[in-house]
Amino acid sequence: MKIRCILTDSTEYRQFNCYENGIYTLKISKKYEYWFYDLCDFIGFYADTDIDTVLDISTNDIVSAQNLYGNHKYNEQILRAYEPTVLVHSTTKENAKSILKDGRIKSWNILKSEKADWEDKPIGSLLGDIDDFSNYVMLSGVEQNNEIITASKTNGIIDTDINQDYCAGARFYLDANKLAKDGKLIRDGAHLKVRDYIDLAKYMIWYATPERVGIPEYTTPKSFFEVSNRFFYKKVRI
Repeated sequence: MKIRCILTDSTEYRQFNCYENGIYTLKISKKYEYWFYDLCDFIGFYADTDIDTVLDISTNDIVSAQNLYGNHKYNEQILRAYEPTVLVHSTTKENAKSILKDGRIKSWNILKSEKADWEDKPIGSLLGDIDDFSNYVMLSGVEQNNEIITASKTNGIIDTDINQDYCAGARFYLDANKLAKDGKLIRDGAHLKVRDYIDLAKYMIWYATPERVGIPEYTTPKSFFEVSNRFFYKKVRI
């Protein structure tokens, strides 16, 4: 298992994940103000694993990043100024039922070990994701529309169209401050994530389903994302 990281000067993204030249690659743009956090989180996280890394980055850039990064750590127990205080995990209708029953959001590998009829591969395998990603619950900021991932999983094909039809599941809104304080929040340079599982009783603020926000379950990633967030901001985060 191997993962590569490079620096770019793109103004189109903060970071970009892709499968390039036969290896999963993270591209980080130096045009982003906090690029050095992403790079040093990547270096620090993977140094604590047995995963091989390829750094196509100059020594000068690495030294510069480490000087700016200072004493920060990829698993530090405090949120940084640019990090969201609320994180979201989005999932399918069937998975949401299981999560609410168990009281936990579980990683793909945990579910695989518990369920004999669990899916053969995670949807990320179609994008070249490395196996280690399946050990974690992946999270995103409230304003990042991760419903396209749920839609792709539901429809069985990678599709980034936010207006595609799909059966919406649930969006779980989680307290990022508590996750960080408890040492649960991990930064690998590309993702904010939690190892193995997240207890809803400890970290969930609220969750959205089509029924709870008053829309049909057959909708679009754009609609469910926007309506859920609007409901969250107006009704929950007062």
